[in-house]
Amino acid sequence: MPGPQRQHRLLFGLFCFLAAVSVTNAAISLSTTVTDGPEECDNVDKIQKGNYVQMHYTGSIDESSETGTAGEVFDSSDKRGKTFDFTVGKGQVIKGWDHGLLGLCKGAKATLIVPPLLGYGSRGAGGGLIPGGATLRFDVEVVDVADDEGLPEDEHEPDLFGFLDEDGDGKLSPVELADYFQMQGSAMPDDLMEREDKDGDGFISWEEFSGPKGATPPGSVGDEL
Repeated sequence: MPGPQRQHRLLFGLFCFLAAVSVTNAAISLSTTVTDGPEECDNVDKIQKGNYVQMHYTGSIDESSETGTAGEVFDSSDKRGKTFDFTVGKGQVIKGWDHGLLGLCKGAKATLIVPPLLGYGSRGAGGGLIPGGATLRFDVEVVDVADDEGLPEDEHEPDLFGFLDEDGDGKLSPVELADYFQMQGSAMPDDLMEREDKDGDGFISWEEFSGPKGATPPGSVGDEL
């Protein structure tokens, strides 16, 4: 049996370990609350890893956040007038979304509270709109859920062009591109416009854009309004 001093060190070490685990668990806690729509549904309508989803969302600084201005909106799909589409579980969004959306049903509205470690961490994003260490709130609506494996190849990735084109004019300006990279917590590559703007008119058209952009240009017959 260890002596009293040894026991004391063991107990103290265990206390420190449990305290660290408690802090860590609190730091990575993530909550998802359904506020409207179905809470139960068949698996075909339930978000699972690998599903291709279409979402509406509004992101703001949560009232519990230790940094930032509580309630301040930093981004919303409403300003683009279209859903944000992506495949769950492939790292195309923050971890808080990849984990927090699982189990939500098509047609459900929910509130996600995302701690810093599952959001933008200590670095923040959005050119200061999301400060480092911020706890985030996302009010989301699940518009559609589909099996990624059954989709046409050009729909496996999000329509990034349509998402970036905030004013819907069918071309991307340097400001729209810079906004996106800021929201990702990084700076726009210096040579991006030079590489993508083939005709040198100061914009990147749908035809010039090399990223995921769907099957048809904006405004084509069959596009959503």
